[in-house]
Amino acid sequence: MRFGNGEKVSGRKAFFWIRRLAGDFVETLRRFATPILWHPSSWRSGVRKEWNVKRQAIRTVVFAGAFLLLILQVAQAQEKNEIGLVIGATVTPGRNLASASTPRISFDSSLALGAEYDHRVLRGHRVVLYGGVDFLASPLDVKVSNPATNVIGQYAYVFLTPHVRVKFNHEGRLSPWLSFGGGYARFLEKKPTDVPSFVPGTNTGTFVFGGGVDTRTVLQFFRIPIGFRAEVRDFYSGSPSYNQPVRGSLQNNVAFTGGLLIRF
Repeated sequence: MRFGNGEKVSGRKAFFWIRRLAGDFVETLRRFATPILWHPSSWRSGVRKEWNVKRQAIRTVVFAGAFLLLILQVAQAQEKNEIGLVIGATVTPGRNLASASTPRISFDSSLALGAEYDHRVLRGHRVVLYGGVDFLASPLDVKVSNPATNVIGQYAYVFLTPHVRVKFNHEGRLSPWLSFGGGYARFLEKKPTDVPSFVPGTNTGTFVFGGGVDTRTVLQFFRIPIGFRAEVRDFYSGSPSYNQPVRGSLQNNVAFTGGLLIRF
């Protein structure tokens, strides 16, 4: 925990100051409230007594403000969770068809929308370890740029992958990180018009690895610390059903995303 002057305060020292301020706050509140509750007539009489009451009230407000400020600083120092809300594009390398009039299909870049959750597991002096889960999805936006006969023209995807994230220089302006994990992939293909018997929907697994950089808190919205994140991840997964056999059962889905990083 750090105060505004940059002085670092240990958890034990912070607890001592919280206890001391809480005691002063309660004692001041007792002194202020006792004349009102038990001696209303004496509280109303005399200019000097009125000034004493006002002075006690000012002390109460000051101590309460200091106490709440310290509580907020301690709460911010205990931030252990992060949520990333990102947007970007997915690039899918072309695939070779096993047998078709067009030997290779390529893809246009597609919209990618994601949410990421991380919980701090271990904290070292320079390295922090997080455990979490990635969610990345796209509507029917992955389009085949040169579809062959009877090959699907586009598909949507959803990736849901638990992961481990290792972050470096976590107290600096910029914090680079690496992540890896694996989980579930779902593809929803658009049925080719010439193939009414085609059944869309492919469930498969995926492995994800990547890296990125986070900024420190740059703004606060309703006292919620917010920074920024930029990242590149490769979701190495099974293939959607193209209605034509492809060479190789796995494909790369490279996501370039960036957005907000919320800490709490």
